[in-house]
Amino acid sequence: MKSYNRVVSVALLAGVSMSGLVVPAYAQDADQGSSGLDEIVVTANKREENLQDTPLAISAVSSEQLELRGLSEIKDLSAIAPNVSIIGGTTNATAAVVSIRGIPTPADETQGFDSPIGLYQDGVYLARSSAASFEVADIERVEVLRGPQGTLFGRNTTGGAINFITKKPDDEASLRLKIGAGNYGQMLGRFVLNSGDLGGARMSLGYLRRERNGVVDNLLEPKKSRDPGSSKVDSARWAVEIDVTDNISIYNVLDWTQIKGQPHVQQLAEVGLGVFRPNITFEGNTFAQVNPANVGGYLAQSTILEPGCGKTVTRARLSEICNESDGPSTDRIWGNMFRIEAETDGVTLRTTTAYRSWKNKIEGSDLDGLGSLRGALFNIGPTNTLNGFPAAILSGNPLTGSGLGLPAGTAAFLSSQAIPQITQSLFTATNARDQEQWSQEVELVSNGDGPFQWVVGGFFFRETGNERNVQNFGFVLDTNQAVYNATNFGGLAPLIQANNPARFRVLPQASTLAYKADGTSYAVYAQGSYRPGGEDGALGVTLGLRYSWDEKEVLRTQNGAAPFTGGAAKAFNYGKKRFSAPTGHLTIDYRAGEDVNLYARAARGYRSGGFNLRQSTNNAAGALTIPLTPFDEETIDSFELGAKTQFADSVRLNVAVFHNIYKDQLATIPVPIVGGGGFGTITVNAGKTTYTGIEVEGQVKLSDNFSIDGNLGYLKVDVKNFPGADITNITRNISGLLNGAGSYAPKWTGSIAGNVVVPLSGDAKLTGRLGYNYTSSYQMFANPLTAPFSKTTEGDARGLVDGQLRIDGIKFGGSGNGLGLTLWGKNLTNKDYVTRSVDFGQLGFAGVIYGDPRTYGMTLDFEF
Repeated sequence: MKSYNRVVSVALLAGVSMSGLVVPAYAQDADQGSSGLDEIVVTANKREENLQDTPLAISAVSSEQLELRGLSEIKDLSAIAPNVSIIGGTTNATAAVVSIRGIPTPADETQGFDSPIGLYQDGVYLARSSAASFEVADIERVEVLRGPQGTLFGRNTTGGAINFITKKPDDEASLRLKIGAGNYGQMLGRFVLNSGDLGGARMSLGYLRRERNGVVDNLLEPKKSRDPGSSKVDSARWAVEIDVTDNISIYNVLDWTQIKGQPHVQQLAEVGLGVFRPNITFEGNTFAQVNPANVGGYLAQSTILEPGCGKTVTRARLSEICNESDGPSTDRIWGNMFRIEAETDGVTLRTTTAYRSWKNKIEGSDLDGLGSLRGALFNIGPTNTLNGFPAAILSGNPLTGSGLGLPAGTAAFLSSQAIPQITQSLFTATNARDQEQWSQEVELVSNGDGPFQWVVGGFFFRETGNERNVQNFGFVLDTNQAVYNATNFGGLAPLIQANNPARFRVLPQASTLAYKADGTSYAVYAQGSYRPGGEDGALGVTLGLRYSWDEKEVLRTQNGAAPFTGGAAKAFNYGKKRFSAPTGHLTIDYRAGEDVNLYARAARGYRSGGFNLRQSTNNAAGALTIPLTPFDEETIDSFELGAKTQFADSVRLNVAVFHNIYKDQLATIPVPIVGGGGFGTITVNAGKTTYTGIEVEGQVKLSDNFSIDGNLGYLKVDVKNFPGADITNITRNISGLLNGAGSYAPKWTGSIAGNVVVPLSGDAKLTGRLGYNYTSSYQMFANPLTAPFSKTTEGDARGLVDGQLRIDGIKFGGSGNGLGLTLWGKNLTNKDYVTRSVDFGQLGFAGVIYGDPRTYGMTLDFEF
């Protein structure tokens, strides 16, 4: 199989190379035989504009490129723009961590946190990345806006925004069919039916079915379709557009998606080996470090019940794994958008009403990959403390230090007694979540010519959600330290420890997080652009202002082994808080020439406050004394200089430099529990970080048939303040202790690609693309106090090669019918790279998740 995969990759690489390399990453559909670069139209300012005239760092990917490159969901969009990276979730198929300019969405998917990256579909805000689904949508383009978008897009866009713009129903009737197949059992089927004009009304109906097998073999699962990385997607979409009058239209879109699959495997990459991590002193203050449990010792004395499964601990990619708990993750998503637009000679009124629902159920997630692990149970009590010890040690003379001095009969009996055993995974989890959201937005947009253009609007948003997350894990105890120590056995402790028949024993733990969360948001906004020299004047000034009001309300019913009961419990686990902030921007642009646009932009963004729903409300003694504490809003001030240039209608070069100051940044502080034994956490607004970077995007059209494009992003993250509690529980600045700066923030991102479009007979053409994208390494757990495996859990640097070959425009059975064939491959060099990880800290192990291996396939599409 490996040889076959290699042959396929080489063949595709060779074919693409000979056909001339890649298609522009962000160009609109190219006109065959056209002599210049195509205009890119974007709607970041609520109206259609040329990208080169928009004074904003924005990238756009056209429908042709999305289809060619197979970009159909959020996770596919990594590296399409500078300083943008996207990685998948840990336990469900739809979640993703999106990072723009070093600012990531939360890795914790609880609904007490809002995302600093805004996701939108046709301008409708999607509060949870897991609730986004674009599989069947007929995408017109994707716009990636970098930097805070606090005016027109609003709150929770401190890092930027991604907007998926879908195609409206066509005026011409058509039927498009697409089928495909690939390695790992990939199968694809999709149709989009357009009704054409029906007397002022148009409709489109689409359905998609996509599936693939897993990419790692679970030896305990006979079906490849249930191996890690497998998925089955069903998705439907119905869109209707009606011209009520010449200037009033109605647009409604109803969509539904079900995604059922197995998350990518998390393999055991490192375990604790009993090496003590002492307190450290930094700037005159002493800090405790998490000491990971000695899982390595426990594994050495335990057994795996299933034949063929081993106790493999490695960071190297595994092709086989043993997940005994492999229940599927199922996401069901549906929504409806209803929009009315009314145009006059000078103003467009647009009102958008939207609803979305997301339900997720994870029936079993195994986060160690070892199979059924059986070992000694920590169940020591008065009757079994000495079970299994050698009889000679139990009956030896304590005066000579040779034993405990028990009667021979008692010693023989205890020695014969079995040590309690248990089958216990290191970590498994189940989850049931759902979220609903309603939004209403009203916009007034100027649409006439003239030196002054403006937008005003109002926004309302409401969401409700709940979650029940059940976690079962085993905490490994070193009984030589916990039981058979000098406190309990005095001078005989070394003898007892040396003859301990089961030094490492597991204490099974169960913890459940259950809550209900509600959120409400209101906002009003206005933006105006003025060009003193008229519509085509050189100088332009744009001012945008927005004010947002948010409210969060949460009620936790459980955060541990047992549900909360009684009025006091509710009082300590209920929270309600209001937040508000002004945001906006001032942008000055100067058109130094017909093809040169310079701009300077100062902007402020705002991320709503909320609640850390995993915060403990118990003190070290287990008493309910700590109320659920809200954290406040974050703000970011961004300063950006940019240049958008085009030369000789064949070279396009856009450059932006930025400096962002993030204040009141959320920080989760590890708090040592008084008396030892562990850490709790609280989330506070105490962080401050600066992000400085440069971004370059370019495209060169060498001829009517050949072009090259690419982008490069550089990011420097400087953590000015990051709080951590010292051993006296006083919060200090520990920014100088962090391993690297920023989480999920690669220093370098970039891509380069080449393309060729070769005319064939008639309307047919051959398109070839070969692209390379690079992401440097990044830290996921930067705090060494609580992350003993921070180096192991780093995301790997990787350079990935993708390629496509396509022939389309082949006519058959009449002039209106067309056929297209695409050969595609991703990660053609079969690069192994860690994309996501979890440092379990005190539990004593770390797991890593690898990105997809080489995948390839073929699609065939028809249009009637």
